[in-house]
Amino acid sequence: MKCQKISWQNPLEIAHKISQNYQKNWVFLYSALHQEKPNSKSYIAIFESQKYCGSDFEELQKIIKKDVNQIWFGGLSYELSSQFENLPKTSKSFIDIEQIFFSKFDLILEFNHDNQQLVARYNNKIFLDKLLEYKLLDENQQLPKVEKISSNFSDESYKSSINSLKEMISAGDFFQANLTRKFFGKFYKKVSQNENFKLFTELTKKSPANYSAFMRFDDNFIISSTPELFLKGKNNNIFSRPIKGTIKRGENPQEDRENKNYLKNSLKEKAENLMIVDLVRNDLSRVCMPSTIKVKKLFNIATYKTIYHLSSEIHGKISQKFSIFDAVRACFPAGSMTGAPKIKTMEVLSDFEKINRGIYSGAIGYFKGDNEVNLAVVIRTLIVKENCFEYQVGGAITFDSDAELELQETYAKASAIVKILNLEETNFSSLGFQN
Repeated sequence: MKCQKISWQNPLEIAHKISQNYQKNWVFLYSALHQEKPNSKSYIAIFESQKYCGSDFEELQKIIKKDVNQIWFGGLSYELSSQFENLPKTSKSFIDIEQIFFSKFDLILEFNHDNQQLVARYNNKIFLDKLLEYKLLDENQQLPKVEKISSNFSDESYKSSINSLKEMISAGDFFQANLTRKFFGKFYKKVSQNENFKLFTELTKKSPANYSAFMRFDDNFIISSTPELFLKGKNNNIFSRPIKGTIKRGENPQEDRENKNYLKNSLKEKAENLMIVDLVRNDLSRVCMPSTIKVKKLFNIATYKTIYHLSSEIHGKISQKFSIFDAVRACFPAGSMTGAPKIKTMEVLSDFEKINRGIYSGAIGYFKGDNEVNLAVVIRTLIVKENCFEYQVGGAITFDSDAELELQETYAKASAIVKILNLEETNFSSLGFQN
């Protein structure tokens, strides 16, 4: 692809124009907290030239390897893990998305927020010229209204499941399990692309994060504001930054400081984080040279608009006989979304949740040939298809977990999505559920 530097423009403004003028598959990876390292770049990919949708990871690998210098954007659903391990099947999700969906595009815009440089990569300049012709249209866009909402758990059944998991932990079956709850429902009418983009911009205002994304793949819209890096690697150097340990922001400065200090010093929260650090170290050890696996920034406090998170970094160097695809296979899905030990907890969680997680708990981002990968964990994400929507939240259950506090943590994590859907007055405890 040819490269051309162009005058800096706000990526949100360009993406907004695309949402009004272009009605095919495209991707916007937005570093909404670009002032925080290490994700200081945003990407827009448009004018799809080839795509792969299916469930064969080996086929995806073969296709991408052929394009050494091409970037493929897309996602991996949680259930792809059944390709790598013998796991129980669950029921289809409310919105059923392919296990794998990746595309390459004829035009990619790369925004470097550190130096405000914008580079266009294209196969033919006609694509860039066409994009630059897009105009922002006058609009009075209203957010879509929710008609009904359900869940695969009620509040009481979610807390009961937590207590059951605690009993299994006490019996020595596993150490930690990340139990999640899916909310799903319908809007009063089919949601347009522009309305979906409005949901995205509102979500990034209320919950800005380093790995925000707006992705259109056929009739599916992925509206994400995730703070968690799954895997980032180049030239065989790779690292992961799992999040485990969460507390909501305080209502006033004093409460905010108290909450932050609690998270910083909580033995329970640090124990949760350490278990996942060990899990990721073990995953990376399957493809990395043992001497290169190192933990950096252990128990780092990450500050967000609505919550504090505890995160750590695990680095390694992939051995010569493996590739970044092997690293993804070894680490997928993110240990922070499963528990420890990973396979055992995934088996158990499928019995409790009973419904496919879909893209939630999976990964979105890009591959560049077989040399580079940048994938985020899919959390804080709304999925929309026509007039249907779903989102999912969860938390790590340990022996010390309090069921009511864990329930409230899920609502803290979902608060931004609840606000953009105007569901603040919803009595979630009384929802009908399918379980």
